[in-house]
Amino acid sequence: MIKKIFLISLFCSLSFAEELPLARQTPPVGTSYEEMMVYLNTLIATNDRLEIEIIGKSVSGRTIPAIYFPPKSDRDEDDSTIMLFAQQHGDEPSGKEALLMLITQFADQKFPFSLNNLNLILIPTVNPDGNELDQRRNANDVDLNRNHVILTEPEVQALHRVFDRYKPEVTLDIHEYGMKTWLDSGYIKDLGEQLDVVSNPAIPAEIKSFSLEKILHPVLKATRKRGARANRYLITRSDMDHFIRHSTTDINDGRNGFGIRHTLSFILEGLNGLTKSDRIWQRSKYQLTLIEEFLRICNKHSSRIVALVRDIRSRHEKNLTDSVTIHADYTPEVSQPIELTLKRTSDLKDTLITFSDYRPRPQIIAKVKRIPAYVVKQPDSMLVEMLNKQGIEYREMEVSVKCMIEEFQVKGQDTLRYESRDTIIPAGFFVAKERIFEKGDIIIPTASIRADQIVQILEPQSFYGISHYDEFKHLWHI
Repeated sequence: MIKKIFLISLFCSLSFAEELPLARQTPPVGTSYEEMMVYLNTLIATNDRLEIEIIGKSVSGRTIPAIYFPPKSDRDEDDSTIMLFAQQHGDEPSGKEALLMLITQFADQKFPFSLNNLNLILIPTVNPDGNELDQRRNANDVDLNRNHVILTEPEVQALHRVFDRYKPEVTLDIHEYGMKTWLDSGYIKDLGEQLDVVSNPAIPAEIKSFSLEKILHPVLKATRKRGARANRYLITRSDMDHFIRHSTTDINDGRNGFGIRHTLSFILEGLNGLTKSDRIWQRSKYQLTLIEEFLRICNKHSSRIVALVRDIRSRHEKNLTDSVTIHADYTPEVSQPIELTLKRTSDLKDTLITFSDYRPRPQIIAKVKRIPAYVVKQPDSMLVEMLNKQGIEYREMEVSVKCMIEEFQVKGQDTLRYESRDTIIPAGFFVAKERIFEKGDIIIPTASIRADQIVQILEPQSFYGISHYDEFKHLWHI
């Protein structure tokens, strides 16, 4: 196959901006769903370097487009596949605008670097309803970035269908964070573009170390060289004495949700505005700058990325883990100081502030032995639908079978503190007993590449599982 190579000077003119919907607005306020769809269809209809596909629909029926570069027929299976998706949260629009700028660069052959080793899937908005309503959640009032386990929402289901089809080696989930966190203390939380890696301890350490050393740190350094602030992503609270940590270890978000499937999975958080449209052009350009460097570094390491991910996936399919982490948290045991540069509200000058309680990594709190299979008696349709949407294999009993099992007996509930919030999980214990399983019961084996994810989802006392979702609490009689 002859690959298309587009290499343009880093300092190329941004003439493409005249065609963007955002550039036609005075002042720029943000691209509406209708403007985006008209623009993409018009752009791609006359351009053979890109392909558009409708991957699903939102709750309100708006289509969700994915853009392929190069087109699917020109993809090279030996190259890294990267899926970039933005605006899971409807009130975080700059990622969508940055991806529209990126798509236009591809169309005009004005991307500043060679990307001859990558297959790209770009999804500018996962939550078109939230974009139109200017709200974080979708039209069902669900946070899409907390739906990657139970997959009840059509927008997240569409995202997972694309992932299942192409199994990308890399994903980038694009968001924004607020600047107002420390305003009452006299500081603006301006950490620039924030990039981070997976954090769930069940994800292989090789994925996190490669992501940090070969991608994240070089991308942050290169982004800073181009005049944009850039840091690792930090979770903070309004109280400046509260501990600081990196993002959640839960697999229900778009980063760990794909990372648990042995993917180099990243989250990008750009600085939000005082309003949705505040400085939208500049916010989007900063997002674009980091995304350009991210793609450049991934292109440089494409063959290593492919080899690493495919090796890990192969090993985990053949050599299953004996135990799986079901609870981890950022604990005081790893606490250390950290210095951050913030802007003072009084004069907007950069000020170096030392925070005493930074927790750089999660600690494993509980692990369980991986059992051969989970058995569920007469499962309801919601559980079966979740397994089907996740692509988790199971089989239905066709005849009655008597066997010895370990049954979890619920004796109440526990309220535990997890990532600064209360989490309710079933309290109880396992009892060995003989049970008869009948037609209609299902068995969910763990002997698969999805073993870690299956255990984390189905263990009754897992902090990552379905036991603490309202939709599934009836299973545990809580």
